[in-house]
Amino acid sequence: MADTAIDDLSKYESGTDPFTAAEQGAIARFRENVSGIPDIAFKGFDADGIRRLASEHGVGEARKMLHSFATDLLNGWWLAILSLKSDLPTGTDEPARHSAAAARYVAHLTAQHLNACEKFEHAVTMWFLDLDTDLSSPLYLNRDGDE
Repeated sequence: MADTAIDDLSKYESGTDPFTAAEQGAIARFRENVSGIPDIAFKGFDADGIRRLASEHGVGEARKMLHSFATDLLNGWWLAILSLKSDLPTGTDEPARHSAAAARYVAHLTAQHLNACEKFEHAVTMWFLDLDTDLSSPLYLNRDGDE
């Protein structure tokens, strides 16, 4: 998943008017606010990573990291998306609407955030329930074969 900071805005302008200067300014502020968060949310975050963290630093530290990930990263990212929506200028003829390009961009960000939340929930569930992460085999509650 591409980092939002390097996302090519032109793809959202296809078949419609380009972003306005005010929209570009709001997007630049958004990108500054979330700098790096999408990369952190998508690269290397899985149940095995949580297991390694818990093994090396203890379950308590793993839980603190998960709490921080949920509250600081995912929630902070969502709040930045909401802030972007309110910062985007609206047209005078339809006060509650943004340009088509801006609406597409916000929809993309929302889908990207939802994907990160689902990935987080899946990883935490797999770790907490001690499920095998090999997707080519059935899920086993006990990977070691013990009762």
